[in-house]
Amino acid sequence: MQAKGRLLLVRHGQTAANVDKVWHGHTDTQLNPTGQQQTVKLGEYFHNYMPEIHAIYSSPLERARHTAEQIAGAGGHSINIDPRLVEFGIGEWEGRSFDDLKNETDFVDRMMTDEHHRAPGGETRYEVTQRFLTAVEGFWHSHSNENVVVVAHGLAIAFTLSHLIENDTAKWQDYLVSNTGVTEVCLNQKEIISLGRTDHL
Repeated sequence: MQAKGRLLLVRHGQTAANVDKVWHGHTDTQLNPTGQQQTVKLGEYFHNYMPEIHAIYSSPLERARHTAEQIAGAGGHSINIDPRLVEFGIGEWEGRSFDDLKNETDFVDRMMTDEHHRAPGGETRYEVTQRFLTAVEGFWHSHSNENVVVVAHGLAIAFTLSHLIENDTAKWQDYLVSNTGVTEVCLNQKEIISLGRTDHL
C-alpha cells in the first residue's frame, strides 16, 4: 500500500554566511535578523502549505532548529532532531568564502564534476545525498499516510532532489531553493509537486 501522506522539505532561514557567501556546512550558524523574520512569517503561514502536521524532523544545527520551531509552535508539535539532515560539511575548509573555494582550492569545480571529491576532513556529494535520502525515506515509511515536514539545508536538499528526479546528483543546481523555501515531494512517484515555494514572504 502506498503512503498517501505529504512530505515537505523546508530550507532554513537566512544567515550571515548565506549573505556573505561563506561556506558554513557543519558550522552551527544562527539566523540573521532577516532570517528570523522569514521564519516567523513561515510559521504563521505554514497551515496554508500543510493544514495538518503529524511529524516534524530537523537538522540539529541552530539555523534549521529555529526554523522548525516556528513551524512547530502554532500547532504545539514536537521536533525530532536527526543528525543525518545536516548540511554538506567540508572539514578544514569550513568558513572559507565561495570565491576562495572556487579560485584558490578548485574545490567547487571538482565537487561539481565528481560526486566523490572531498575537501580535507569533509564529506563527498555522494555521502551527503545517501545519508539525507536514507533519513527522509525512513521518515516517510515510518509515517505512512501521514504528513511529514523535514527542515534542513539548501545543498543537502538539492542533492537529494537531483538524485530522486534525475538519478544524477550533478543536476543539483536546478533544485536550489531560497531560504525558507518549501518543496513538496512524492517519494513513491519520484516527482516534485512544488519546488521552493515562498508564498509566506
